[in-house]
Amino acid sequence: MRTSRKPLLISGLAIGVAGVVALAATAFSGGDSSADKSARTAATGTGTSTSTTGTSTTGTPSGSAPDGAASGSTSPAAPPSATDSTPAQGATPGGPDSTGAYASDGVTPLSQFPSLARVDDALPAGERTVTTIDARYQRAAATAVSSHPDSGMVVLRPSTGAILAMASQGLPYLAYSAERAPGSTFKVITAADLLRNGLTESSPAPCVAVDKNGIHNDTPDLVNAKATLAWAFAHSCNTSFTGQLGVLSDSPLSKEASTYFGLNQKWDLGLGPQTYGTETDAQVPPATDGTFAREMIGQGGITVSPLIMASVAATVEAGTFHQPYLVPGTKPTATARALDSGVARQLRDMMRQTVTDGTAASLRGVPGVAAKTGTAETGTANNDSWMIAYQPSSDVAVACLVEGGGHGDDEAGPEIAAMFGALK
Repeated sequence: MRTSRKPLLISGLAIGVAGVVALAATAFSGGDSSADKSARTAATGTGTSTSTTGTSTTGTPSGSAPDGAASGSTSPAAPPSATDSTPAQGATPGGPDSTGAYASDGVTPLSQFPSLARVDDALPAGERTVTTIDARYQRAAATAVSSHPDSGMVVLRPSTGAILAMASQGLPYLAYSAERAPGSTFKVITAADLLRNGLTESSPAPCVAVDKNGIHNDTPDLVNAKATLAWAFAHSCNTSFTGQLGVLSDSPLSKEASTYFGLNQKWDLGLGPQTYGTETDAQVPPATDGTFAREMIGQGGITVSPLIMASVAATVEAGTFHQPYLVPGTKPTATARALDSGVARQLRDMMRQTVTDGTAASLRGVPGVAAKTGTAETGTANNDSWMIAYQPSSDVAVACLVEGGGHGDDEAGPEIAAMFGALK
């Protein structure tokens, strides 16, 4: 039994004296830089404003190479091979009597994975802790994100919330502590709210070039006067969603996110209760009249991390929220209601259609996968690339963020496809 915890430092939260000293040595900062704060309030071309990450993540810091890549390397790591089972320098396989933090096999030390350095440090020293991390998924995710300098991926079990992998390229904690707008991946939560308030996937949702608030679509020629909600979701039409603003006038997205998806609450992964993906207590703050439409498409004041969005995908697949965790036996600190069965079914239909006939073309080679793409504006010329997905046959949900990567299917989608491909 673990007798103490050293909570992870997330978004500027305190971790205790020893942790502060250690993290200060690596110049860790959980708060916004002044440039990021400026970007957070900058108006963008679609009439939206976007929150950006609270930490600069350019490049790979010394000593924080991607799992499976050499320290300081910025080129893609080699695909997983038999040598991946060989302990990294300084790390030895653990036996049943050894202390330290280990993957779920009880043998692979977390110290093999630079992306999990903060997790390894946060767990109690002198004790043996076997986590939910699956070494195969961790290596596959790490190899996938190694193709871009500022990228993160989280893989979960929808049926339980167990975290199988948290891989980052760039700063080693991007996968769980990035603070970025989710873009259209958030339409999963918006769609759930719309469905719960009387719409169906076949309800009319006309897709126009520009709405009355000046919001337009990523693709200028995306117009369909006969669009349904399902078509709008699959093709990621912003104006189809903002056109339903009146439907949600009495149903705040902040409440939907908390009540059904477990957001805006502290999560205990086994490292102490923390709020992930935001510098405040809410990933989805209450919207004002001027920001409600922008929040419907994952902009405005919303900030998240891949950990948060992997849980959103997992909630759709499972039909109910299971708080993510790293340490088996951890008591959840966040709760949520189960999705109505009809809402869950239609969300699954629309996410599957996004792959078969929509914007997630990069995942069409992955059997049975369902997904949602996201292109999040950052207040700069470079949008963030997002993708969330789940595969029922493997009981896996995943989220990927590539900062500055452009459209969701440009970079994040191929990384998820590479992760699945590495596990064949």
